[in-house]
Amino acid sequence: MAADPSKPEARTLVQQAYHALREDILSGGLEPGSWLRIDALRARYDIGPTPIREALSRLTSEGFVISEENRGFRIPPVSLEDLRDVTNQRKLVECAALRAAIERADEEFESAVVAAYYRLSRVEERLAGKDPAVRAEWEQRHREFHRALNLGANSPWLERFQELLYDQADRYRRLYLPKVQVPQQVHEDHKRIMELVVARKPDEACALLADHIERVYQIASQSSVFRKHPAAA
Repeated sequence: MAADPSKPEARTLVQQAYHALREDILSGGLEPGSWLRIDALRARYDIGPTPIREALSRLTSEGFVISEENRGFRIPPVSLEDLRDVTNQRKLVECAALRAAIERADEEFESAVVAAYYRLSRVEERLAGKDPAVRAEWEQRHREFHRALNLGANSPWLERFQELLYDQADRYRRLYLPKVQVPQQVHEDHKRIMELVVARKPDEACALLADHIERVYQIASQSSVFRKHPAAA
């Protein structure tokens, strides 16, 4: 008998399936473009089919899974065209949010950005060693820094769009980052953006943030990821 999705234990299983699938998609543990078979996922996560289907539906609404009628679910393929689109939309959303945040800035916003930068910079000092644990910590601190830049806008919709686009970019970053050398300029961008926030210079901060996001796209475009995972038809 299928679990009743209204019961707490069923909701917990859906959450478990959702987080496990999401992490495997973001990390590349499940190959871009691959089909997601319910039976295989049941065996992989030791979770029943109903919670897995619920999780797949949720991931479909977030753009991490594609649902094709009469064929099932699959992970979206990766392509430079898609990353180009994600990059362009990140510039629009994150720069709009940052401008609004600086224009209405208070000490709480500035303190949050400075603190997020400090935590990120401490991890960046240890990135050269290629330790997976350090890389995972950097991913978290990097996410927190970009999120801090947007929170001051006090716009739940901008926050939602920023998180969604960041997650899509994160899927690409986790695929290509171990295969490329990140220029020191990318790390220096974080410091300069923080300084411009504190100085309350929205034009300069937004221009640098847009350049920073574009710089990351250019790094990604040199990766072998796009030869390994050509866009599926």
